[in-house]
Amino acid sequence: MISRFAHILKVLLPTTAWMLVHASAQSVNQLPPLTVLADRQIGEESAGLLSEWNREDLRQAAPRTLDELLAKEPSFSLYRRQSSIAANPTSAGVSLRNTGATAASRTLVLANGIPQNDPFGGWVYWARYDPVTLDSVRIVSAARSAVWGNQSPAGVIQMNGYPAFENRHTVRVGGGSQGTIGGSTVNQMTNEDKTLAVLCSAFGLHTDGYFAVDSSQRGSIDRKLETDVAGADLKFAWLAAPGLTVEPMFAWYTEERNNGTPLAGNSTDAMDFGLRVSSIDGDFSWQALAWQQRREFESTFSSVNADRTSETLALNQYDVPAMGTGGAFTTLWDPGGPWTLGSGVDMKWVSGETNEDVGTFRRRQAGGEQALVGIFSSGSYQLDQKTRIDGSARFDWWQLNDSRRNEISLKNGASLRNDVIDDRDGVEPSGSIEMTHEIQEDWLGSLSAGTAFRLPTLNELHRPFRVRNDIVESNPNLDAERFYSIAAGIQWEPTEILQVNLSVYQHWISNAIANVPLTDPAQVKEIIGIVPKGGSGSQRQNVEQAQVRGMEAKVQWLPHDSVTLGFSGLWSHTEFTESPNQPLLDGKPFPQAPDIRLIASSEWQVTEKFSVFAGSEFGASQYDDALATRSLENFTTVRIGITWEVERAFYQVRIENLFDEDVQTGLSSDGIRTAGSPRSLWVGVEWLF
Repeated sequence: MISRFAHILKVLLPTTAWMLVHASAQSVNQLPPLTVLADRQIGEESAGLLSEWNREDLRQAAPRTLDELLAKEPSFSLYRRQSSIAANPTSAGVSLRNTGATAASRTLVLANGIPQNDPFGGWVYWARYDPVTLDSVRIVSAARSAVWGNQSPAGVIQMNGYPAFENRHTVRVGGGSQGTIGGSTVNQMTNEDKTLAVLCSAFGLHTDGYFAVDSSQRGSIDRKLETDVAGADLKFAWLAAPGLTVEPMFAWYTEERNNGTPLAGNSTDAMDFGLRVSSIDGDFSWQALAWQQRREFESTFSSVNADRTSETLALNQYDVPAMGTGGAFTTLWDPGGPWTLGSGVDMKWVSGETNEDVGTFRRRQAGGEQALVGIFSSGSYQLDQKTRIDGSARFDWWQLNDSRRNEISLKNGASLRNDVIDDRDGVEPSGSIEMTHEIQEDWLGSLSAGTAFRLPTLNELHRPFRVRNDIVESNPNLDAERFYSIAAGIQWEPTEILQVNLSVYQHWISNAIANVPLTDPAQVKEIIGIVPKGGSGSQRQNVEQAQVRGMEAKVQWLPHDSVTLGFSGLWSHTEFTESPNQPLLDGKPFPQAPDIRLIASSEWQVTEKFSVFAGSEFGASQYDDALATRSLENFTTVRIGITWEVERAFYQVRIENLFDEDVQTGLSSDGIRTAGSPRSLWVGVEWLF
């Protein structure tokens, strides 16, 4: 993989040098912000947002991967307490406000309007989104996300690239602890009359990683979590007529990961194709999207002996291909009066399967297809100078078909299992309504209610997985999750130097999908077969009722022109409330869902070009399993850093986890503890030409 990274740089650096020569005479002044057309987010631009970062915010934060930036928002987390640099991608689904009872994402992730959740598993490859290529990032709350339908019941994350017709050339390099080194470049050029443009970017990152297993339990078989990622993007833009823009896009990404032992690892190759056509004509705009995603995923799991000196290959998922194809057509009418109206249609078809060897005795092939077609409308009405009402309605037709599971003996080729699952289909409604009211000049309040759904992913339906000796079986008969949500918020801005935001929310979840423990030995034998000594067996099942409620608070204070202080926190309560198929779940919290997360930040702008920053994060204890028997301790981490600018270069030096806190990320049934990243240094520089 390192050789591939080197090959990318050989191509990348000469290309960059050539473009920089042509760009040297161009201005680096800030360009106008991106105009988003028909993007389903109507009404006030900041309404319904949990957080937002613009181009300068992204530059100042200088994250290695995008999830490291998003983690500064307390409502955002991956399934486990670790960066996507070290995390297995299957555990990198988004959990907004602790709404996920499993690693599957309940949040839709979009890049330039195109869904980015993996077509097979719904997880997100966060390392593939180079922050240097982005113009803005927004987290949209559940109150405004129902218009996107499937996969968005908890919210939407929108990533937007640069405006099509601007010139921009950026090079970024960095390195630090754990043998980590990375680099990227973005080059965008347009012709003189701003009718043709091309953007090309490439990036790569390598890290030697760290030992995930606790040092007191580590054996000779343990290895560091080494990771290599690389990718490239190519986009063209053509102003075909006044107000009409055509943008074809191509993206490539690859990664290889060691998951802690010689036999455990995973790799992915991804290719994306997209086409966006957008038009604006006075008060009416429309946007058409078409896209296709291809994925090749491989993953191996091993069984390690008690003293961690040897391992055997337990599950080899040697070929997990997936493909997603979709399109959308959206319109927006904004006549400038009290009404703004949007509508559209979208569709998606995904297929995928897992081909795997279970030990040395069984070969399995399981998979299927999923199709969705949705129609939607949304509207915003300014009732008076102080009150606005926003609403949306949507209907989705879905189908699950070609579901199958075949197993044969590796010894003699005999058929062991040949399941053909019946096709299913249905219609799911979604909708939301929100009222925003200016209570007083410096007080703004909001109330919202909505409902949305999430179909089980092909991964949940068909692909089993293993974490050490803990086995989770798939379930082709899973039903869709249904969310019913309410929320209320208030914003107080008494002066220009102080802003306070407070929100409360409640989600009721029907048919919540969870990894339900199997405690009946006969059921374990029937569904899983043999569970290794000290391990456990679970199956993805629908839990009849669950709920999530909580409160989020944010305070930003500027006590001095050069000093900014921030505090944000999330309290949430998660609970399986009704589980007739597994009564032991009743009253238990979701796994990997802490009830408290607090984040503090500070920045001192010492001079116009030099600043110092520091921050701290507290995470409360949480459970690693659905029965709440394996507890992960709470943690507090501290980060510090400095930034400075010299002409066109922006430098940053930072230390994460300053006091080398042990951040526990997992605890298996046999007592093996894993941890997140230890103290680490990162030094980076970005040149803008």
